[in-house]
Amino acid sequence: MKVKFDSKNSYEFANFLLGLLIVLSLVQIIVEALAGYRFYLFSPYYEPWIILLIIVSTGVMLLLLWYLRIKNYKIAFIAFLVTSVTSLAFTLLAYLALSDSGLQKLVPWAFVILLCTGIIYSVSLFTSKTRHKRWLFWVGAIGFPLELILLGLQLWAMNTENAAIPLIIGKVSLWILVLINLNMIFYILNFKEEMDILKNEAKAGPSNLLTGIRVGLSIVSIFAVFIVLNSASSEYAWEKGKEARSKLMVGDFEAKIYVNAKNDTLRYRLLLPKDYDSKTEYPLVVNLHNGGGVGTDNLIQLDATNTAQLLSTAENREKYPAFIFLPQSPTNSGFGGISDDPGVSGLVFEAMDQLEKEYHIDDKRRYVVGMSTGGYGAWYFIGVKPEKFAAAIPICGGGDPSLAARMTHIPIWAFHGKTDKSVPVHLTQNMIKAIREAGGSPKYTEFSAGHLIWGKVQSTPGYLDWLFAQKRTD
Repeated sequence: MKVKFDSKNSYEFANFLLGLLIVLSLVQIIVEALAGYRFYLFSPYYEPWIILLIIVSTGVMLLLLWYLRIKNYKIAFIAFLVTSVTSLAFTLLAYLALSDSGLQKLVPWAFVILLCTGIIYSVSLFTSKTRHKRWLFWVGAIGFPLELILLGLQLWAMNTENAAIPLIIGKVSLWILVLINLNMIFYILNFKEEMDILKNEAKAGPSNLLTGIRVGLSIVSIFAVFIVLNSASSEYAWEKGKEARSKLMVGDFEAKIYVNAKNDTLRYRLLLPKDYDSKTEYPLVVNLHNGGGVGTDNLIQLDATNTAQLLSTAENREKYPAFIFLPQSPTNSGFGGISDDPGVSGLVFEAMDQLEKEYHIDDKRRYVVGMSTGGYGAWYFIGVKPEKFAAAIPICGGGDPSLAARMTHIPIWAFHGKTDKSVPVHLTQNMIKAIREAGGSPKYTEFSAGHLIWGKVQSTPGYLDWLFAQKRTD
């Protein structure tokens, strides 16, 4: 038997790529466990990391396709080809969905399709000619039940009305993905067996090209793993530190609860003007937190409401005496403006009315400020209740252009980052355009930045002076 130079080198390179893919995939799972969506949306290393994963996984796919083809495993070849194309399409869809809310609804179903193609490929490995290759047999025999379980969990998460179940399933799924990735070790054993068959045949020299690629990929991967794990650890520490940071911010913010006649409950924090005088009217600033403040503890919204933090400093309490109102949105709700769900907006409006019965609030100087989830809420508030507000500052949020005509008389200063992956910048641009076409004159500042633009907003000269200068005249 004549030894083909490409076979031995290809087997060795395939095992290198498989080992590297296993390591990178496990790191990816760790990153998801530590940082979740924050890594995808906020980390500057996300795109380079995903490109590295795609390069390595594509290399593995091509080598496996080459192997199945030269061994004439037609059924497994076709099944794996379909799975490979589906996998690359899913990766592209998941990436595009980060900045397109319409595509986000398709991702779960695309994952179901990917799992189905994977199940078919696994079945082909232990039922077709590949079943005679013991390690390929075990790739399919072990992969099949794991993928079947993952498919069942995914369908359960998509169809349950219990909000806690998808969270539990997400954690369980990570462990199953670990096992699926470790299952690739059987491919390595298969190629090692192929190399053992060639061992006693004529020896071919190493490929300089493949050696160079191995060295380059190894160096890049070592740096990439270190960087992304450090980034994910930072995100994890930030998430775990929310409660502690919020407790340090409590100060004079009072914990309050509003319950309406239907027994619906809104938890909120309230900061009274310094040296509050019941004979003096004060403005009310409604501060809508970002996604990091959702919950029912009536605490962590303090850490997720940047403008309230700024207004609660001793200097600004002197300069801008006002009621600072921080409602908290429960998990899986919001303040409106995202899809057709009004969230807790109605409760916020009712609580505002209740506050005006208790305190001396200037009904001509109610302001709403919100960032991210709160930015959506700010746009929504002035769209459905324009008569309540004298001004609005929506920060990296999105609104409904069909409500633009109702906002033309409200002073608005909107902010957004040009490269925002979490909330695409066009959502604010469309609102500004629609309001201007309807006759309004909103202010708009766009930064060369992503989603986390609070530092730039805070350093914008005069934006608080502008806010407190606004007053309704009707």
